[in-house]
Amino acid sequence: MTNTINLEYSIAGPDHGEAILLVHGAGASILQFQQQRAFFSDRYRVVLVSLRGHGDSPKPSPNTTRKYALTLLAADIIQLIEDLQLDRIHYVGNSAGGVLGYLVVSKVPEKFLSLTTFGTTGQMEFPKFLAPVFRGIDAFMLRFFKNWYLKLMVSHTVTHEASKDIFFQMFEKAVPAIPHFRYNLVNYDFTRFIAQCPVPYTLIKCEFDKGINRMLASTLHAIQSNQLAKVVDLKGVGHVANLDDPAAFNDCLRDILKN
Repeated sequence: MTNTINLEYSIAGPDHGEAILLVHGAGASILQFQQQRAFFSDRYRVVLVSLRGHGDSPKPSPNTTRKYALTLLAADIIQLIEDLQLDRIHYVGNSAGGVLGYLVVSKVPEKFLSLTTFGTTGQMEFPKFLAPVFRGIDAFMLRFFKNWYLKLMVSHTVTHEASKDIFFQMFEKAVPAIPHFRYNLVNYDFTRFIAQCPVPYTLIKCEFDKGINRMLASTLHAIQSNQLAKVVDLKGVGHVANLDDPAAFNDCLRDILKN
């Protein structure tokens, strides 16, 4: 597979059996899912991954917006699946990691037992001409006001105080990637895939994730068209539910995987 990057990953649990692949969103890394690794690795083969330019995964060369196209990030994940010889996978994605899940599962559905997303909408409808505007703002602010801007981003991402330092560290490592990745998230539409998703799909709808929840109408409509798709409401959590309330999130995900 061309244009792929050797990603940072961690793997724990039995060598055989079902796998859980946990994929973070823009700016985060494998650090986001350490508590899920500990909770699920007694039964599942748990794989965490840092997307290109995030965590200790290398930046593409050159480090340009085109190198963070969603198709290329999905190709990285598919290559990792092949390299690790993963099969019978439960894909779990947060935010942009969920968006990548739509692409990855659509490319190799035979590898997957289920798809679960949280903090993710299947359709983003900002006008395309705003993408370079947002990228320019990100690049300017991260160059001249980095710490203030990262703290602002953290405050809009995480509601749990104890998780803010973790996210600041992750965002700081991903500074070269953030403007380019977010450019590619301004306008997309995976609602047709959701309506026809060939594996069981669950959208975890997080109570306090107000920004995403305002954009879910078309996603919820697509879910209603698919007998294999459903919505699970998770109370008391925001955009990064697995860090806002790890116990509640783990119980929720465990029930989804059992069913």
